[in-house]
Amino acid sequence: MTTFPVRAGRLAKAALVLSLALAALPAAAALPASAAPAVATVLAPADAIYPPLSVEDLPAQVGRACAIWRDLDWPTTARPVDYRIPGPEYIRGGNPYGNRSGDLPAGGQYHEYDVNPRPTPTTHRDAERIIRDEDTRQVWYTDDHYDNFREIAGGC
Repeated sequence: MTTFPVRAGRLAKAALVLSLALAALPAAAALPASAAPAVATVLAPADAIYPPLSVEDLPAQVGRACAIWRDLDWPTTARPVDYRIPGPEYIRGGNPYGNRSGDLPAGGQYHEYDVNPRPTPTTHRDAERIIRDEDTRQVWYTDDHYDNFREIAGGC
């Protein structure tokens, strides 16, 4: 399983905690202004995930899933649908993704798609997903069921 760096939102929170801790230091412990260490400012919005990677830089199954969903013309459905693909296998997707955690840019029309096909529709799904914005065609990959996202540069 591939792991990704912490989302920018968590990084911004960590920077805030660090700056508050530094502000709470007693004046006697402070260095002269000329010797004070610089504190990095996080300028990325909380919903931005950096840096994007090309699909070739992600695990091979992501590229395969992108090809499957392109061949299916990125269906959008109100509920999850299992699609039969060659193999014979099934892959689920097309249903809305609500972005309730706010990890992706606000206002997107997101749909989720499984990365890994399954032998039957009743086989347990794993944690890997592709999320696609129907309007902008931006695509994100998560290997840990929405805890971390990585934008796919150029989409799928």
